[in-house]
Amino acid sequence: MKKKYQHIEILRFFSALMVVITHYIHFFNPFNKLSSLKIYKSFLEFDSSILPFYDLIEKVYRFGYVGVYFFWLISGFVLAHTYLNKERCQISFKKFFVNRFARLYPLHFLTLLLVFVLQFFLRIETNSHQIIGNEIYNGENNLESFLSHLFFISGWIKESKFSYNFPIWSVSIEIVIYFLFFLSIQYLVKLRLLLSSIIFIIFLLLEKNNINLFFISCGRYFFSGVFLFFLCNNIKNINYILFIALLLFISNFIGNFKYNIFFSSLILLAYYLDHNTTYRFKNFYSKLGNLTYGSYLLHIPLSLLIILFFSKFKLHENIFMTEYFFISYLFIIFIISHFSFKFFEDPIRTYLKKLFK
Repeated sequence: MKKKYQHIEILRFFSALMVVITHYIHFFNPFNKLSSLKIYKSFLEFDSSILPFYDLIEKVYRFGYVGVYFFWLISGFVLAHTYLNKERCQISFKKFFVNRFARLYPLHFLTLLLVFVLQFFLRIETNSHQIIGNEIYNGENNLESFLSHLFFISGWIKESKFSYNFPIWSVSIEIVIYFLFFLSIQYLVKLRLLLSSIIFIIFLLLEKNNINLFFISCGRYFFSGVFLFFLCNNIKNINYILFIALLLFISNFIGNFKYNIFFSSLILLAYYLDHNTTYRFKNFYSKLGNLTYGSYLLHIPLSLLIILFFSKFKLHENIFMTEYFFISYLFIIFIISHFSFKFFEDPIRTYLKKLFK
């Protein structure tokens, strides 16, 4: 069994990068309450003169939040690759969720504490928690919200979704889908394309009929990733996968743009490249993929720390508009994420898996 799909690893990296870039707006008003630079000209219309590289990455600033959906789809593909085979499909409930817990919870817990401490000092320094508590992120830091984060269910509760280290909402929702995936493993191994397509269609119909369940979108993207995994495994001629990828990609430019189809085309293209390329630096993609979770959870604490630093030392906010600060900010995030994975995430995951085996 192939250990990793390197090109899909780099897609994971870019899914997190999209979110980090779209959250760069947090350095401006109304997210940064100290800022006199208002990011919105009108409701959800950005002031292009404020954001660095706006002409180049306007779409990422505006729509980078869909990186969350992309990550859900990638997660479905990767977990299908990991568990939907004869060697791994007999995995126990305990082992499956220990694996998930060991990978996801430690950094979540650490960043929750970091944000709690930083927002405590920000409250003293600026009379605001910063970033949250506005018309876009209307969550509130209170005991109920803290407990929902602590128990990894913040995305399940509307009032807690945009509080503390709020990007974790998307991961907390995925936990519900992990339960469904685990319960389906034995049947997915047998029915493969049929069952994965049925589950995907069920989630799609629920969403189209405006059934208000918080995990529906996650389920749709996740099981479309599972379906794509089986599709790739069923097609023996790798060139057919490239053809389907290009067909799906082109179809996005007919009518409305369709994220699920667009992301699926990228997954298929990545799968094709993984099986049809041998260039040397491909292994570096895996290292970039390792930065995904760290960058996703660490960029809010870093932003809060920068806002606190600027307030404490009365630094001028215009630096946030500069391209060199933007590049430096991204660089710092991914450097921190590298050390986080190497010295915290990976070691503690290994330790917990041994502890609970």
